[in-house]
Amino acid sequence: MFDCVIVGFGPVGALLSLFLSKQNLKVAIIDKNKEIYPLPRAIHFDEEIMRIFQMIGLSEKISSIARIGTKGMHFVDDNNNLLMVRKGSEKVGDQGWQKSWYFHQPELEKVLRKEVKSSKLVKCYLGFQAKSIKQDDCEVKLTCVENNNKKELCLKSRFLIGCDGANSIVGSYIGGETIDYGLKEKYLVVDLKVDNRFKKVNDLPDYTVQHCSLKRPATRCYISKKRRRWEIKVLPSDKENEIKNEKNIWKFLNKWIDKRCGYIERAEIYTFKSIIKKNWFKGRVLLAGDSAHLSPPFLGQGMCAGVRDVASLSWRLHCYLKQGFPKSILKSYQTERLPHVKKFIQLATECGRIMSDPKINLKTNKKGNTKLFDFPRPRLEHGFFKRSELSGTLLPQFIEKNVKTDERLKYNFILLSRVPVQQKLSHNLKRFVTTIKASGEIRNWMENNDQLAVLIRPDKYIFSGAKNEIEVSDLLEHLSQLSKKNKLFSY
Repeated sequence: MFDCVIVGFGPVGALLSLFLSKQNLKVAIIDKNKEIYPLPRAIHFDEEIMRIFQMIGLSEKISSIARIGTKGMHFVDDNNNLLMVRKGSEKVGDQGWQKSWYFHQPELEKVLRKEVKSSKLVKCYLGFQAKSIKQDDCEVKLTCVENNNKKELCLKSRFLIGCDGANSIVGSYIGGETIDYGLKEKYLVVDLKVDNRFKKVNDLPDYTVQHCSLKRPATRCYISKKRRRWEIKVLPSDKENEIKNEKNIWKFLNKWIDKRCGYIERAEIYTFKSIIKKNWFKGRVLLAGDSAHLSPPFLGQGMCAGVRDVASLSWRLHCYLKQGFPKSILKSYQTERLPHVKKFIQLATECGRIMSDPKINLKTNKKGNTKLFDFPRPRLEHGFFKRSELSGTLLPQFIEKNVKTDERLKYNFILLSRVPVQQKLSHNLKRFVTTIKASGEIRNWMENNDQLAVLIRPDKYIFSGAKNEIEVSDLLEHLSQLSKKNKLFSY
């Protein structure tokens, strides 16, 4: 019997298995593919995602295979006039990391899989396809079929999590309606390995360019010195079998680069969608990543959303399975994550519409400058927290003496306080809450926000704050009641 079985061994599934195993949960992970998919897929993550990698102890390894993006994303029209810019920066932001990172997904998966395989609490079943799911009040039974000899395998677990992508078998089992934000467009995605000895390669911009056009919208991505990506809209008049042959691809690319400068690593037509499933769980079966939501790639936030799912879900499963929390804590996972991911999908969808209709008046802001925008940082609307001025927001990460504050906080419930509060913790709370006396930059931040104490969740979202001793006591009593078995909490 496993605590959790995960279907899908991509970045989201692999990362979830690591978070769960680090919390002493027994995990099985299955995937129909035995090997890492060798070609590029996701290429971007942001500062919050690097912070999540840091939580699992992999930031150093992942930063070594990723590139920091400093110049943002530029939207231009057919005449190369700048319409708007997603801000770029070389500086470390309030999450403790630079705001944009570019990578080659097979390299990222290699790092994650190596870490997974080193864990004694994770068992991998590769080359197995999920066949059927059955559950009762106590467990889930997943029947799998081995690819080659059709050998069946039955895995039993307390929970089953689907991280198996857009065509999720687990998602099909859960079923239910979807929320569609109206974008459904085909794009030819072309990945190139380039030769930097050529001037045309070096003259390409070292940032992402979104070409907004009624004729043919396109995206150019700078992944690394060796890799570039084009995403070219497929028009209704195009013949799909013809448009993706090598001769026609080079006709598209010839505006910027020619055949001498590199070779095509991948060329496929994808349908970009903007969809969120209304139901992310059914009994003991849950969803994360693309199995729960699909974002157009115009902001590079597809994988990011799945990683945020993992950081939010894993501690909840631990609280329920190891700390005796009520099952309602799992329901708050969707309550928090769905509105959050909605903000990103809506923005990405709007960017897609702008690319197809540059007549949209986005050229300048009120001051006459190029319109600037950035990724949203939405506050959690409803979920597992006590409403206060800071609840539902991310705790900033500070750097003192070259040490990031999360290294002290780890992936735990942390009560940061400017005064001693250990004696205020009940026996119930002492089993999962660690108290730390605030010092340095964190203390300064708390003083500036008039907080005597702040309770931080493992995912670094603020549960609540307290301005005085009475509010500290109220906060701890509130958390104690929420954590007691068979006690339900209101959203």
